[in-house]
Amino acid sequence: MHPFLDVARPLAEQAARRLTELRQQPLTQERKADRSWVTNADVEADVILRNGLQIAFPDHAILTEESGLKGPSNAEYLWVIDPLDGTRSYIRGTPGYSVMVGLLRQGVPYAGVVVDPVEHRTYEALRGLGTYEIHEGQRKKCQVSRRIKNAERRVVTSTGFPEPYKEKLQKQWSGPWLTPINSVGIKIGLLVRQEADLYVNHHGVHYWDTCAPQVILEEAGGVITFANGENLTYPLDGRYQHKTWTLASNATDHTGALKTALDVMPPLPPAQAPAERH
Repeated sequence: MHPFLDVARPLAEQAARRLTELRQQPLTQERKADRSWVTNADVEADVILRNGLQIAFPDHAILTEESGLKGPSNAEYLWVIDPLDGTRSYIRGTPGYSVMVGLLRQGVPYAGVVVDPVEHRTYEALRGLGTYEIHEGQRKKCQVSRRIKNAERRVVTSTGFPEPYKEKLQKQWSGPWLTPINSVGIKIGLLVRQEADLYVNHHGVHYWDTCAPQVILEEAGGVITFANGENLTYPLDGRYQHKTWTLASNATDHTGALKTALDVMPPLPPAQAPAERH
């Protein structure tokens, strides 16, 4: 499709294969300062992605969950990487983890690749060129659903979504609720495959959690915003964390869905947002 994707895709798929290999071996794991888990697999995947991108695009900056920011903060292009999104699921050996490689151009998501190692699915998008899924040797264009009725729209959340929120939301969003699953990239994949229509998160996540999924969703016709309806922003403030929870949808009635969620889940100020609980 494009030199950016033609580099990022094989690197992400290489990292995903390495994650699968390392799942067959004893993992080393520890808590980071923010109490989230990191394993040797996170680190190895990080090295694969960073090294490959640095060689291919020496003038680009790179921000990863495990290594921080490398390169000029004012670079036109900034790669934003989560080498293993959903580490807890990976440790347990359950579905709900992915490799995510996003690219900001002047602060706006421009390209993205998400690889699901469990289902062997690759999602990719470049601004203006649409979203594609690669699965079982087939590459097809993706478009979100047009379901609009609350009794029909399908909802997906993370495994840690608070039960009190779920109980209240189900009274309004009475359609099917999918089995909760981790990794933002996996859940956005469900939206672009028309298996889900709404994805509500209950806390702020980091830039590497949304950069690639955002462009993949938007190029498939969907939308993701902050709790107040504003577009996601990516200021390089050293914290690299979004200010509040987000809502992703198939865009048929995003405003209405947002209002429903706001009635149940008040916006969280940044200081209250957990570091990484998706």
